[in-house]
This record gives sequence, C-alpha cells and structure tokens, in this order.
Amino acid sequence: MFWSAPAYAEDGGLTEASTLGEVFGYIKNYHLMEHDADALLQASIKGMLDVVDDPYTVYFTPGELEQFSDELNGDFEGIGIELEIKDQLPRVVKVFSGTPAQKAGLQSGDVIVAIEGQEAKGLSIYEVVGALQGKKGTQVHITVEREGQPDFQLALTRDTVDLPTAQGKLLDHNIGYLAIESFGMETGQEIQASLLELKEQGMQSLIIDLRNNGGGYVDAALEAASYLLGKGKTVFITEYREGDQEVFATELDNLIEKLPMVVLINENSASASEILAGALQDYGMATLMGTQTYGKGTVQDVVPLENGGALKLTTAYYLTPKERRIDGQGLHPERVVSSPELQLYAAKQLLAPTSTTEIKFAAGAPRVTINQEEYLLPGAMFEEKGQFYIPLRFTLEALGFEVKWQTESNSIQVSGQGKTWLLPLNNTIASSPLIRGEVTYLPVKELTLWGAQVQVEENTILIKR
Repeated sequence: MFWSAPAYAEDGGLTEASTLGEVFGYIKNYHLMEHDADALLQASIKGMLDVVDDPYTVYFTPGELEQFSDELNGDFEGIGIELEIKDQLPRVVKVFSGTPAQKAGLQSGDVIVAIEGQEAKGLSIYEVVGALQGKKGTQVHITVEREGQPDFQLALTRDTVDLPTAQGKLLDHNIGYLAIESFGMETGQEIQASLLELKEQGMQSLIIDLRNNGGGYVDAALEAASYLLGKGKTVFITEYREGDQEVFATELDNLIEKLPMVVLINENSASASEILAGALQDYGMATLMGTQTYGKGTVQDVVPLENGGALKLTTAYYLTPKERRIDGQGLHPERVVSSPELQLYAAKQLLAPTSTTEIKFAAGAPRVTINQEEYLLPGAMFEEKGQFYIPLRFTLEALGFEVKWQTESNSIQVSGQGKTWLLPLNNTIASSPLIRGEVTYLPVKELTLWGAQVQVEENTILIKR
C-alpha cells in the first residue's frame, strides 16, 4: 500500500551521504580500471537496500517506474489474458475483450503448455507473465491445450492492453458483482461508475471480489471506502516508527445504502485491498469469505528522484479502524472457503441461498455440475476396489461446510450447522479419506454422514442435500 503523493526528504545524514559521494567520485575518476558510473550507482543503491532488508522498499529506474505505474493502472504491453497456475500449468481464467488473445481465439479454460517452444510446466505465474508480455508489435508463440481437441499453436502479436481495474456486473437474484483488480489512479472513478450502474439495475446485495488484488494507491482505497461507508468513517490508522499515529477517514458520501455484502479474499489479497476489506469487516458491513489474506500491513511513499526514477520507501504500519495490526497476520475470513473454484459460488449462496444443492459427478471428468452450472474440479472422481472417491474439500465446501486440516491429530476437521467432525487419515480403513497427489478424496458413501443423499448410476454420481 502506498501513497500517490511524494514524501519529502529530510536533511539528516548529509555527512554520510557526502562520504558516499566521495567514494563514488574517487572510484569513478581514479581507479586503475575504468568503471561504468551507472553500474556503480546501482551497486551502491543495492547495498543500501540489502541493509534495509525490506522487500517493499525498492528503487525504480525511470523505465521501471513507468512500468510499475502502468501495471497498477491496468496498462501494459502483452496479449490480454488473466492466468492461474493449475496442476503446474498456466490456465486461462479470462480473455479480455479487444485484446490480441481474443483476436487469436484463446478461450477461458485453455491451458498454455509451451511458450516459444519451451515447456511451461513448473513455471511460476510471474515467469509465465514475463514470457508473454513484451513490446508492442512483437510476436509470442504458444502451444495450447484445449479440452476435446489436439494441442495447437498460436502466434499472437503483442499490443498495448488498457484494462479497467474495477468492473461490475449484475448476477442472478439481483446480486451485484464488483471485481477490483488493483487500486490504480482511475480505480475510484471506475468503482463509482460500476456501483451507480449496478444500483440503477436494481442491485439488492453485493459481492466485492478482492482476490489476487495486490494493492495499490491508498487514495483509491479511501475513495472506494467512501462510496460504501459514507463520509467521516475511519478507514485505517498509520503508526510511525516513533509510535505516533494518524487517522485517515472517508471524505465522500456513500453511493449505496447498506445492503447484504460479501467480500471475497485470498492469500494474494494484500495491502490496499486489505485496507478496504478490514474496514468493511470492522464496521460489520460485509462478510469476508475465502482464505486468509497476505498480511502486508505497511505503507510506502513513492519519492521521486532527480534522475526520473523513484524510491518506494516503507514509512509506517497501518491498523484497521479497530486498531487491528495486519502486517504478518492478514485478515481472517468469517467464512473459510479454500477451493478457489467455489468461492464465488459460496458467496452467491450466502446472499441468495437455494433450498437444495445438487452435485453431479462423472468418472474421470475434469468438471462437475452444481445446481445446473459447471465448475472445474481440483481432481476427477475415480473408482477403486468397488468404491467411488470424490474430492473431499471441494464436495463438502459445495455442500456448505468448512474444511480445515488438523496437523496435531493428522485429521481433517469438518464443521457446519453447529457441529464438528474429525476425519482421521488412515489408509488401512476403507472408509477413510484417501490422498492422491495434492488432493484428498472421500468415499462417496460417507456423505450420508452430513445428511446428503447419494445416487450411483454406472459412472455417474448424483449428490443432493
């Protein structure tokens, strides 16, 4: 989380800075071997940052500063897709309209198996994004895996991608959905426009999606909080190294009246997104759902430098309105839903619950149907020794239960409707959960323990509750 306004340099430390300049000058002008001035500068800065030992205090060259700002504001040069890593491979979550990816025919659910002939399996999301992005007009060649057809290759010509950082749409049952990707310079205006449009469409409840939102400008988070909380509400408190505190409150009127609200969060929700989620939680305005947030509770000032670059400098901790410290701890959701595929579904169920949940599995199929809608599975159903096994966490969370791992007892805790069950992991017992790779499976017949009805027809299983 950082300010768009610059901090001001202090006059302290001039003697030390002068000494650094002297050493720099002597090496540059008189050392036996000639040295590049920029290389010396970069090494000096790196040395100071190494001593600071803070991952959020960063020096930007002029070019890096521009790239940093563009990414926050949703502007970059690339192909225009949103990715996730699934089974160690990059999978397309969303294809943005008017981008090279859409023009080339990429679809949600496609898996990128190779980039420029190099296997993509095992690469981090940052490595994949880095390989796909590039200068406008250049090409990137990818190999795509799509369900139901042979792998194929695409050549995409990179272009400038200007994406909104906040977008809204109306879901069934008049549920408003507002996805905030980051907090850029125009995010406040985009949130304002989305909320007004949703209100005009008859929104009766609201889901705010802050998953994978790494933060951004504090000003934008404050503006968003104003539209939801109204004027004069404390949003966060900064705490400086001497212990001094400063309170930051909303300055604008709310755009919508209080209504049922869910905020989706996960382990990649950080910084300014934690500011907004924490304030809504403290005021009892929203139910946080998903997984624990990242826990980046520090403030950075972006300080412009004479060379056109900037120093992003950590200057304070921040606290929520109830003075909860977030740094290193994160926010804990009231409703834990660990399966990413189910988080939006669970939010909709909380706001507009259905009387019955119906889940349909097919053996070996990568997808499952829940109440007539398809969802991607973390692991396909399979049969072994006359028993059908289904993904434990996914299924129980789809049925409305919370699932947690208990390290001490080597068991799985399932809770819901005021009850708690412990499922010991013991592969010698036929009714025990079974671990395959990174997924834990449950014998389907055990679902009766949670009041579910199970129908088995050949290689299809229908679960009702």
